[in-house]
Amino acid sequence: MRQRLIHKTEPQEISLKEAKLKGAKASGRNAVVAEDAVSLQSLLFDSTLSKEDWMEGLKHHSKTLTNLLLNDQTKEFNQYLSSQLGSAISELADQETSGVKKGLADINYRPILQDLLQTAILIEHSTIPPYLTALYSIKDGTNASASQIIRSVAVEEMLHMIMVCNVMNAVNIQPSVNRPQNYPTYPMKLPMNVDFYVGLETFSTNSIATFIAIESPSNPLVKAPKYDHDIQPNTLFAKSAAVQENNFWTLDNMKGFIMENVHTIGEYYDVLFFYIVVFQIIAYYKEHGSLPQSFKELNTGGIFTGDPAKQIRPEQYYGSGGKLHAVEALAGVIAVFQEIKGQGEGADDSIFDVDPSQFEEGAELAHYFRFKEVFHEHYYLGGDYRPFTDENGMMPVTTPPTGKPLPVDWSAAYPMKENPKLSDYAGNKELYAQGVEFNKTYRRLLDAIQSAVEGNQRELEKSIMYMYALKEQAVGLMNQPLDAQHNAGPTFEYINL
Repeated sequence: MRQRLIHKTEPQEISLKEAKLKGAKASGRNAVVAEDAVSLQSLLFDSTLSKEDWMEGLKHHSKTLTNLLLNDQTKEFNQYLSSQLGSAISELADQETSGVKKGLADINYRPILQDLLQTAILIEHSTIPPYLTALYSIKDGTNASASQIIRSVAVEEMLHMIMVCNVMNAVNIQPSVNRPQNYPTYPMKLPMNVDFYVGLETFSTNSIATFIAIESPSNPLVKAPKYDHDIQPNTLFAKSAAVQENNFWTLDNMKGFIMENVHTIGEYYDVLFFYIVVFQIIAYYKEHGSLPQSFKELNTGGIFTGDPAKQIRPEQYYGSGGKLHAVEALAGVIAVFQEIKGQGEGADDSIFDVDPSQFEEGAELAHYFRFKEVFHEHYYLGGDYRPFTDENGMMPVTTPPTGKPLPVDWSAAYPMKENPKLSDYAGNKELYAQGVEFNKTYRRLLDAIQSAVEGNQRELEKSIMYMYALKEQAVGLMNQPLDAQHNAGPTFEYINL
C-alpha cells in the first residue's frame, strides 16, 4: 500500500473499514481485469494490441504470475501457464508472414534487464546511507533498542544489494555498485511512483517516518499478532515496418509502467520478477520452438547463462542479518525476491519477515514494522489488536504497536545538518579532510563489494573492517559544530581514491 508522507509525519493511520474498502475495490478491479484481460500469449506476441490493452494485460498477468511463483504455488502456476501458453503461436498469426521468429531472434533482453536490475541495486543502495546516518547519530550509551533495530535493517539492505548482484550475475550481466552513476544523491526520490524524498538526517521522528514510508507494504491488511501478554517482545513482433511503432516491449515502456503503477519497493520487485519471467519464456521459445508449459521447463537454461563462480554464497557472506541466496536458475531469483520482500514488508501477510513457525527461536519483524515500533515507542508483541482486527484476524498495516514500551530518547542524537555536502566544509580545512576520509572509507567498502561480485568473494571480509571505520569517522564529524544550530555529518559522496 502506498504511504503518503506529508510534512515528515508518520503516515496517517487508516481504519479497518477503510482498509477493507481499499481491498474490496482492488479485488473488484482485479476481477474485472481477470475477465477482460488479454491472454499472456497475446500480451507477448499479438502485434494488434492497443497500448491500453497492453497496460491492462501487464497489470493482470504481472500480479497473477508473481503471486503464484513468489508464494510457492508451483502446481497452480503450471495450470496457469498451460492455460495461457497452451495453444500454438500460429493461432495468433501466420508465422510465415508475421516475422514472429525473426522478432524473437532479434530481441535483446540484456540492456533491459541491466537497466531494471541496476535500478534495483540503486533502490537498495539508496536506503543504506540514510539508515547508517540515523544510526551513527545516536549518542553512545543511549537508545540501545532503537539502535539495534536500525542496525539490523541496514545490514539486511546490504544483503539485498548483494543478492540483486547475484541475480545480475546469473543472467550474465555485470553488476556495478561503486561507480559515480551508482551513487545515490540526496535528497532523492526512489525511482518509483512515490511522493516523498529520502535524505541524510539525524535520528528523529522525521527520519524514522521516512524509513516507514520507504518500507511500506503493498497490501493494506496484515495478520494481527495473537493477543498474549506472556509473549516477550505483442507487439514485440510486428508484422511489418508500418506497425513497428506498436512494439510496447521496450525499456521506455517497461520503465514507464513502473513509474506509473509501482508505489512500493515490494511492487517494484513484483514487476521486475514478471519481466524476468517474460524474457525467460521468450528464451525458451527461441531454443525449443514451443512455449513452456511448466515451471520445470522454465526454471533452467534460457537467460541464465552466467558463471556460477561469481555467485556470493552464504558461507562467503559475513553479514549477521537475513539469509543470502545464490542464483543459478529462476528458482534462485524466487528465493532472493522472497527474502527481500519478506524482510521489507512481511511474509505471508504477517508482520514477520518469514513464517516464525519455521524457526525455534521465532522470527524478526519485517523492516516496516520494526521502524513503526521505534516511531510509536512500543513493541508489537504482547499488544492487544482486537479493536483493529476483522473476523479473519486481519488488521490495517498502519495499526500502531501496542505491546510493552520501547524507550526512545529523541534528544540523544547529534544535531546534524540535513543532507550535508563536502562543499559545506570548504571553509574548514580539518573538517573537510575528515569528510573526505569518510567518503574514501565508504568508497573502499563499495569497492570490496564490487570485487566480490566480480568473483573475488574473499574481498567481502574487508567490509567488516570498513563498517567499523565508518562509524568512528561519522561520529567524529557529527561531534563538530558546523554553525550555530547544526553539526557536521557524513556526506556519502563519490570520491576518487
